[in-house]
Amino acid sequence: MPKPYGNILVKQILYNLKQCEFATKKLYIDLTTSEFFNLINISLGFYSPLNRFCNFEDYQDIINHNRINKKIKWTVPILLSKKNNKFKLKQHKFYPLRYKKKIVGLIKAETFFKIDKKEHNLKVFKTNSKYHPGVREIHKLNNNFIGGKAYLLNSYIPNDKYFVEPYKARKYQYFLDGAVFSTRNICHLGHEHIHRRVIQNKNKLVVCIISSDKNKYEIKHIENTYNILKSKKIYKKLKLIKIFIPSLHAGPNEAFLQAILFQNLGLRKFIVGRDHAGVGNFYKKYEAQKIFAKSKFLKIKILKTKEPIRCSYCNLIGFENEKFCKRDKKKCKFVPIDGRFVRRQIDLGNFDQLKNYVSSNIANYIKKNMKV
Repeated sequence: MPKPYGNILVKQILYNLKQCEFATKKLYIDLTTSEFFNLINISLGFYSPLNRFCNFEDYQDIINHNRINKKIKWTVPILLSKKNNKFKLKQHKFYPLRYKKKIVGLIKAETFFKIDKKEHNLKVFKTNSKYHPGVREIHKLNNNFIGGKAYLLNSYIPNDKYFVEPYKARKYQYFLDGAVFSTRNICHLGHEHIHRRVIQNKNKLVVCIISSDKNKYEIKHIENTYNILKSKKIYKKLKLIKIFIPSLHAGPNEAFLQAILFQNLGLRKFIVGRDHAGVGNFYKKYEAQKIFAKSKFLKIKILKTKEPIRCSYCNLIGFENEKFCKRDKKKCKFVPIDGRFVRRQIDLGNFDQLKNYVSSNIANYIKKNMKV
């Protein structure tokens, strides 16, 4: 099992509200859903060795050098914005963190800073286009940020049967020999083809459902469709897990951040596809695979996969640049199996169009449970 990223596994939990009593009264720092998810990941060790919302030194190190602690590769700053300009925060003071009007944790404020949003977007998202959802989110934020060590209240650790903390996962070696496939989408036939290839190569498949602030599907539908797949022999030993992480659409940089999370969970292998964590046409095909140059602390093995395609004549599925059908130059036509197509047909109610893109039992579930 690979060591935690940076060789440190963080755990910063408060076990009752009394531990917040010494915090500044009547001054709360409100969290967005993304910031709350980041608090969970900081405090439970998913972002180890990062143990805080980035201070100004961390931020500069990541933006200018793609690293933290002077030497450890890191790609995405973990930011906490100050929403209210009416009150002034003080350095080295503790402040309660509030989400949906409830205290969920604590932060020791270290630094207060502003960022150059255009530079930030270019470094993290590789664009300043207003059509990129990550860029739009950054521009919505008040340009005042707080850095400091953060703690989560024990009662706000997610209570979900698919959620597992890094400490427990490592202690019980829950993911021994596991190869993880991360997704925010319902499983289509292209995904199944990737899974089959991974399992055939003697890997134990772990599917990680990512719950974010902007999921395309209700999480219960993704869970239910994967549980339907367990009826197939190849999926009998499937492990289903869930993590909570903001939807950044940061392509290669987000793929690297996910690799850190999975290594901290104790997973050995991570499946990275054609446009991992991408959006639209903002990243080149397979660009997310190229970021995994040798890193001293990244020990999780990256399983790179090609784009799944379907021959509309032979009705067979394979990988790009791979011979898998009759290859009749006049009749064989190859089309990508794209999750965006599946989502579009569901939104339009064109359920009959799904038959060549998802398994029949999943298509039946969608038709029965996901009518617009």
